[in-house]
Amino acid sequence: MKTGTFDTISIFKDVRVWFNAMGTLPWNIRLWACFYPLPQIVGGLIFILTLPGAVILFGRILSGVIASQIHKRSPFSKLMGPVGHTHWIIIVPYLLYELTTQDLSPTLFWFVSYVIGTTLISGIIDVMELRTYLKKGHIAYKR
Repeated sequence: MKTGTFDTISIFKDVRVWFNAMGTLPWNIRLWACFYPLPQIVGGLIFILTLPGAVILFGRILSGVIASQIHKRSPFSKLMGPVGHTHWIIIVPYLLYELTTQDLSPTLFWFVSYVIGTTLISGIIDVMELRTYLKKGHIAYKR
């Protein structure tokens, strides 16, 4: 395998290494790192046959891949969240559009509402992390 090329097996390995490394962080970060994306992954799988469900699942997968690649190059970087969630700037308005214009089932409506709410909370955290990074440079999460 060539170094620096797109390699699916390497991507899976990088995600696994990142996921295991996240388990070494303080309990409050681990708690958020589980309860923020995990329900979105499960719900995305449940609602995968709907466009909002598929978009949410794809967004979560993309976030994990991006964060794992940042972690690979700069372990425990506080840029994992801000960079790894940037694509949600497009996804959240789409979900708001779906929520306000489409006739969603009650469970899908509440799932999309949950995703929007938790993503907005994550966005606030990401802005604070980015501000810290811009002021102080690279700072890794404390373990």
